[in-house]
Amino acid sequence: MPTPAAGPPLAGSAGGRSLREAAPIPPDQITFAELTREEWPAAARIYEAGIASGNATFEPRAPSWEEFSSGREGCPALLARDSQGDVLGWAVLSRGSARHVYRGVGAVSIYVDPAVTRRGVGSRLLGELIEASERAGFWTVEAGIFPENIASITLHKRLGFRLVGMRRRVGQMPDGRWRDVLLYERRSLSVGWD
Repeated sequence: MPTPAAGPPLAGSAGGRSLREAAPIPPDQITFAELTREEWPAAARIYEAGIASGNATFEPRAPSWEEFSSGREGCPALLARDSQGDVLGWAVLSRGSARHVYRGVGAVSIYVDPAVTRRGVGSRLLGELIEASERAGFWTVEAGIFPENIASITLHKRLGFRLVGMRRRVGQMPDGRWRDVLLYERRSLSVGWD
């Protein structure tokens, strides 16, 4: 189960600066591209930071590109870069189900480099993924989020996701702990109304 993260909450610093000093990255300094095999090593490093936070995913390690990309045909996969070309984060959709009736339902995964959390990257990236999902024919996107991941919950709610339930003790962490997952979803206002 993909579990999104807006990056782990930082304890006082962002790239050596106080969180109060960290200004948003101007929108014109963030570009988006398709997440490809060549970009996966940089994206995987950000994924590993999310894993290390303990509140982003059940996964014990970042997968290989082959594992990661398997079964994602037709699903948007985006990479965010700054004006110097450094990778800031990534976001992808996975199919929610193989059943045809659910062909327009996707599960969101989003990870932002901890050095740039709370600087607008997550909002821009998730917004771009939502737009890409609608262009690809998805009418509902869902996100499974650990209750402790307040940054991710806040991000998803800001972009129109609503809480639809909680899955209690639905998965087990590598250390053996069972975790709850909150289920958020966002229904498109333009796709799937015909």
